[in-house]
Amino acid sequence: MELNSAFALIIKGIESTMNSNGFSVIVPADTEKGAVPVSEKNGATILTYGGKNGTAKIEYFEGKISLLCALSQADSAVDQDFKKVSTSLFDVETADNRDIKYIVNDFSDGINETYGKKEKSKKLPQPVSKSAAKSGAVYYDLVTLGSRFVQIYPELKEQYKQNIEKYGEFLADDFFVNYGNAKFRETVKRNDPIQMRKLFNMLNEIYNDGTNQTQSVIVVTILGSLYDDENLLANCVDYMDEMTLFVIETNKILKRSSSTRAKLEHPPLWKPKKQKKPSGFMNQLNGGN
Repeated sequence: MELNSAFALIIKGIESTMNSNGFSVIVPADTEKGAVPVSEKNGATILTYGGKNGTAKIEYFEGKISLLCALSQADSAVDQDFKKVSTSLFDVETADNRDIKYIVNDFSDGINETYGKKEKSKKLPQPVSKSAAKSGAVYYDLVTLGSRFVQIYPELKEQYKQNIEKYGEFLADDFFVNYGNAKFRETVKRNDPIQMRKLFNMLNEIYNDGTNQTQSVIVVTILGSLYDDENLLANCVDYMDEMTLFVIETNKILKRSSSTRAKLEHPPLWKPKKQKKPSGFMNQLNGGN
């Protein structure tokens, strides 16, 4: 493959990406009609794009092809303005369509990351403070449960954020069934007294001063996930306070009812939340909203 032919294929491959980011090819003044619009400088072959967001160059030199980006305009950009975003080995003589496709995808990603509009991450909802809950002014909600849970398991912070971004609110059933319960179960299985006290101090506190919906998630969704292992449930008994009897009864119901377990393990599809009073955990067991 000739170098100019390779550049022509790259131009075609990244055309939509460059257009969507406001770039167009800058054609050198001495380019013949129909020729590939590249220039030569210090032994390098260069294809240049300009736009309102800056200047981008694709440069081939000594068996390597690179994408360089600058935020300055083409008529004022100097070499020091350009940052090398991506570089790949490129043997013109042996290159084929697969090599071109790789470069096109790689450079397209580089252009989007450098010049694409970046969405601002949504601000996470604020959990209820301990002082506010203890005063009786407000109750611990599901956001507080999720936030406090990922403080204990920081490796799940990203999944917690993604849950809120996806649904526009914290969908606790989805988070715990898919991520949180596995970590909870690991802790209970290890049965380390320090870790168990840390975990259950948090769960007991939020249960005691939580909304009905929050209590429901703790008892049914989280602790109810132990229905299939009496030994694991037994590990929890010494650490639970007021919710002990409810947890034991919940696990009995889940153990004998496959239809109830199905509702727990496969929560109904999410729908935008309507303003209504949260339901109790026993209602959740019976399939209530």
